[in-house]
Amino acid sequence: MKKALLTTTALVALSGAAFADSIDAVVAGGTSHHTHSAATVEFHGDANIKYNVPLVLGGNKADGVVSSDVDLDVTMTSPGSYSATVSYGMEGNAIAGATVSVTTPIFNVSVGTIDARGGANGGADASDLYADIDHMTGIGADEDSSDWYVALPNFGGWTVAASGKANMTTTADKEKTSIGLTGSVGGLSITAGGMHKSGGASVSTALMGATVKVAMASIHNGTKAVSETGVQVDIPLGGMSLSVNSTQTDGNNNWGASVSTTVAGFAISAGTDSDTDSQFKIAGPMGPVSLHIDWDSSDSALTTATDATIEAGVTYAVPGTKGTSISASYSNDDDDFDAGTQVKMAFKF
Repeated sequence: MKKALLTTTALVALSGAAFADSIDAVVAGGTSHHTHSAATVEFHGDANIKYNVPLVLGGNKADGVVSSDVDLDVTMTSPGSYSATVSYGMEGNAIAGATVSVTTPIFNVSVGTIDARGGANGGADASDLYADIDHMTGIGADEDSSDWYVALPNFGGWTVAASGKANMTTTADKEKTSIGLTGSVGGLSITAGGMHKSGGASVSTALMGATVKVAMASIHNGTKAVSETGVQVDIPLGGMSLSVNSTQTDGNNNWGASVSTTVAGFAISAGTDSDTDSQFKIAGPMGPVSLHIDWDSSDSALTTATDATIEAGVTYAVPGTKGTSISASYSNDDDDFDAGTQVKMAFKF
């Protein structure tokens, strides 16, 4: 009954009661499709139940908690040379704002307070097209903050974009307006971006089997403009890849080095840098489960103790299902796994 009610509500919102007469079917995999002149409405989501023991903060231990979570996403699409996609979701019993994306032969537009252009937890910034190098600051103190995003994907062989906030009445929101571009010419791959008083550009090319990238930026820290420069070289070494970089930010010299490879189906990477910060990551199949270990020597931001940042877990994909999994994990990073020690069963619809 709930499913029928949600479906009827979405259909009426899209094109009126007449649209409800053109419902097709529920396809395999638990995804509902409803069509009208090739337009579609798709429901998909996930749910989980979990037992989580929170991280110890300030020496105070917390009891384990049993909880559940449901996310429901609705995507409405009208295809064609001038197409539109409307998406919104319900997460944790709260309905998120809708995002409307329009594609035309000339330009693309995305408007939505939650994920304009598919940004995570907020709309992506056009300045994100600028590709910097490790230890460089990047453009914009608040990444992925845009409410609207306009892109020209084929502007003479370049992608040109602009983004910003919906409310332009305050100085702070006006300063979030950004631009970006990416493209290639003569064997050179070029990126650039700018927001308020900050801007940067990078150029990369293939050289003697390696990929060399050079980046330069001027980042305003609220008080002054800080100059940043960097160079990165990625070198294939048989079955491994080696990446080394050197940067200078506000007069400070930095460096970093990392290697990555695949062994017996496991993706393995390791690195270190001038901050004496070391990383190691391994992920891959281990019998019937998938293993994931991610370690960083830097202190975890989620605990008060001087602990390395670590995520470790195993995930079992239940055979004969379409996305059901059981996992056990520990994390003090809240990235690939929820923070704390946890056992979770998850479902996809």
